[in-house]
Amino acid sequence: MIKINDLHLEKMLSLQPEAGKNYLKNMRVLILNAEAIGVLRKDLISSLDTEKAKGLLIRYGFAIGYRDAVNTLQDFSPKGKIDSYQLSVLFHTFVGMARVSPIEMYSNEDENNWCCEGIWHDSYEAEHHVKHFGPATEPVCWTLVGYASGSMSALLGERVIIKEVSCSAKGDPHCRYIGKTLAAWGDEILPELQYYKDINKDKALDQALVRMRAQNDILKQSMAIHKQLNRLVLDGKDMSVIAATLGSMIGGTVIVEDLFFRPVAYFTPTTLVANNFPTHMSCSAKDIFSNPRHRDLSTTLIQEKRQVQLLVETSRNPFSRLISPIVIGQDVLGFVSTIKTFENFTELDRLTLDHAASIFAIKMMQTRAVAEVETRLSGNLVKDLIAGNFNTEMDIIERSNYLGYNISQPHSVMIINLENLTSVIEHLKRDQTKIIRFKERICDAVNKALNNCNRQGIVADDSNNNIIVFISLGANTASSKIIEVAKSIRERFNQQFPQINISIGIGRICHALRDFPLSYQEAQRALKVMKGLNQSNTVISFDSLGTYGLLFHAADQKDLLAFMKEQLGKLLEYDVKYQTELVETLNLYFSYDGNIKKAAIAAAVTPSGFRYRLRKICEVGNFDFKDPNKRFDLQMALKVWCITTKGSNHEPNI
Repeated sequence: MIKINDLHLEKMLSLQPEAGKNYLKNMRVLILNAEAIGVLRKDLISSLDTEKAKGLLIRYGFAIGYRDAVNTLQDFSPKGKIDSYQLSVLFHTFVGMARVSPIEMYSNEDENNWCCEGIWHDSYEAEHHVKHFGPATEPVCWTLVGYASGSMSALLGERVIIKEVSCSAKGDPHCRYIGKTLAAWGDEILPELQYYKDINKDKALDQALVRMRAQNDILKQSMAIHKQLNRLVLDGKDMSVIAATLGSMIGGTVIVEDLFFRPVAYFTPTTLVANNFPTHMSCSAKDIFSNPRHRDLSTTLIQEKRQVQLLVETSRNPFSRLISPIVIGQDVLGFVSTIKTFENFTELDRLTLDHAASIFAIKMMQTRAVAEVETRLSGNLVKDLIAGNFNTEMDIIERSNYLGYNISQPHSVMIINLENLTSVIEHLKRDQTKIIRFKERICDAVNKALNNCNRQGIVADDSNNNIIVFISLGANTASSKIIEVAKSIRERFNQQFPQINISIGIGRICHALRDFPLSYQEAQRALKVMKGLNQSNTVISFDSLGTYGLLFHAADQKDLLAFMKEQLGKLLEYDVKYQTELVETLNLYFSYDGNIKKAAIAAAVTPSGFRYRLRKICEVGNFDFKDPNKRFDLQMALKVWCITTKGSNHEPNI
């Protein structure tokens, strides 16, 4: 006989692919895919119900374990119960169901008493149960229980029952088991014995008939619920009413969220509110995506677009949560969840939630369609206003009234430049739908910032990495208030879109519709000056431009360019010819009021290096900085340079 230390089960495995047969010693065996077994297991539970499937899988595992042990006993005779247990552990690990780590074993040969305890690591059954059903409420490694019970029963020659007492599928650290002989278990094991008995065929048929009738009743109720939910849509009810109806049907809290986990609708029965039940503020579908343990659930929700269940245990309120994705075509629009006290959801609950998800999908599509029409109309209104493209002011007023907006009040025109938007959305790979949705989120953030400032406005995307905003003002609104609103928008952007740098240019207040084109141009010019001055992620109004604003409104702008070239022409030519930065150096010198140390730091050179550049500037341009008239002319020419050549990638053009 072979000793247990010399037993190598892998050497007993004979693969004969050409014959289509595999053997473990003289017993034919199959190599099966664990994923496929997981799907079969899921179908058994769905078809038979949990209790029937549990019994079937325990008996199936028992039969495999028993026959494997009997086959091995032909060549190996264990010396006592310790050897038998070691052999059972060896076999259980070999077949790949889990890795077994024995913790303790007790054996009393005289009293015919035996018990053991151990851990199953990486149970395939726990893994696939969570994948298909979400976290469990009780141990679910039924095949492993049956296999261990069958192999030990064969090896000890008497009935042994293995019981799983903790399971990773329900959130426990490990799958832990305890095994005893039937006699040692006593009455404690009686509830488990029912799963080891074959089902009487007549009784099974009667049970199947009962299940069919129950399924028929559920189907009728489901159809009635679906009809009721459809009627709410046809009657024009909003999502809050639908959520309240759904919550009353299921008897639990209902939370509807969009794709970005923002609450859209919420309902909690009064009884649950009184019991401090979780609210939409403390629960979100985002919980699944933020917890690595729920990776399988997030995959089921987003990729497979199927319902999942999440069990949450807190010190105060244990509760169970069912989540369905809200889907149109291949797009997930959001999530609808229902939360109940720590109990299993019924099949009708699951069907009802899926029906509701389809209803919420329709409502979300309706809302999106209305928003898209309003956005298009608002965008057209904005474009026509800033271009002065309207026959009469009444035409514009009527169009704004259609949108429920009063354009006749004083307004400020604001341009939000998304400086690095192109690089930020590169990962979208020119998917226009995703890019449009991303820009919609940006516009939505601007609208919310306006609401927080108690301001009304129109927000439109001009498709050139700019967002145009018309802000409604009171009769005596100061410019400083407009700056505060712009800064609030910038702060919200920095929080919600930290990857995007924005600059905001503001035109002068529009007191009449004919003022909008000029105010828009002023906002553009404010941004241009900002760029010329190397400023980023800041707010600037045309009113604050000072001399720069005056230059923009110069009567003969060609004369300004000629003046700039007269003063700086030699330096500009030298910079082009020798790839130097003399004009920039001169600009820094005046910007820091002649402070060479600060200007040198800004130019990233040493003070001595900066002085050398100044000497070269005086040499090339034939300047004398001591002449106050020359200093004034140079500073004026540099301002023209900042808002023309430096502020643009093109030739000088005001």
